[in-house]
Amino acid sequence: MPGARVVALGGGHGLAQVLRALRSLDVEPTAVVTAADDGGSSGRLRREFGGIGVGDLRMALLALARNQDLAGLLSHRFDRGDLRGHALGNLALVALVEEAGGDWPAALRAMRRLLDCAGAVYPATEQPVRLGAVVAGARVDGQARVARAQGRIEDIWLDPPRPPGMPEAVAAVSRADLVLLGPGSLFTSVIATLLVADLVTALRASSATVVYLANVCTQPGETSGMSAGAHVDALFRHVDGLRLDGVLVHDGPHGCGRASPLGAAVDDPRVGRVLRADLVARDGRGRAIAAHDPARVAAALAPLLAPRPVSGGRDR
Repeated sequence: MPGARVVALGGGHGLAQVLRALRSLDVEPTAVVTAADDGGSSGRLRREFGGIGVGDLRMALLALARNQDLAGLLSHRFDRGDLRGHALGNLALVALVEEAGGDWPAALRAMRRLLDCAGAVYPATEQPVRLGAVVAGARVDGQARVARAQGRIEDIWLDPPRPPGMPEAVAAVSRADLVLLGPGSLFTSVIATLLVADLVTALRASSATVVYLANVCTQPGETSGMSAGAHVDALFRHVDGLRLDGVLVHDGPHGCGRASPLGAAVDDPRVGRVLRADLVARDGRGRAIAAHDPARVAAALAPLLAPRPVSGGRDR
């Protein structure tokens, strides 16, 4: 499907790898990014300037950048002084928002022009939101704290509870041919993005093929002990009205180390099709590492861009 409109939702390094994969395909990529990040540099900037988290937006923009010289500069992270821990790209985004008088679409367009991005990047919502969860029976507030908490995540929400979706993000989902969820932190990136109800409403009404790209390994604390099937079940339990036409899982060596592989087994009647492929990168010695490889992901996604959408029975 040449020129297919592909929307990838989530955040962090997982979303960045998917965007790098999409750049090698003949598609129009758009990233819709969680706005709830409140850790590290993003959290400090939110506390000082207000607004939404910028770190995940920065990573998505840099993954789509053609201007690699500027991308390299904006990737710089200060290691001393008052700016220690801040990424230059985060500071630049905050500056562009201020220059635009708080107009997020204008600021993001300016950053895309500077970086010569191969696609668009939008936050799920422009409204400052805070992630909250019940973890092992206790309430935990804040995305960074939820990610570090130990125990099963029983419930998760945004505060305020129904933030409006960014109109450009909602429109991108409505027009999409393919929508990819993940990979990335299941609760604090993927589900956090889908808690913006306007996006899920657009997803339900669209004709897009919706595919969850599962992680390779568990994330200590957040998803300890959860299989690929448990990840899928969590998506359905926490995102009202979600539909999944397909799930793409890694099937091969994993390099998870102390974490656990999710495995390739997904047996859920709510999923239209299960696709399996070797999706991980290799180190210099040819050993699998716990990260998605953009070239392998692109090869696995290519069949989903054929004229006939994913539907019907499963690949087993």
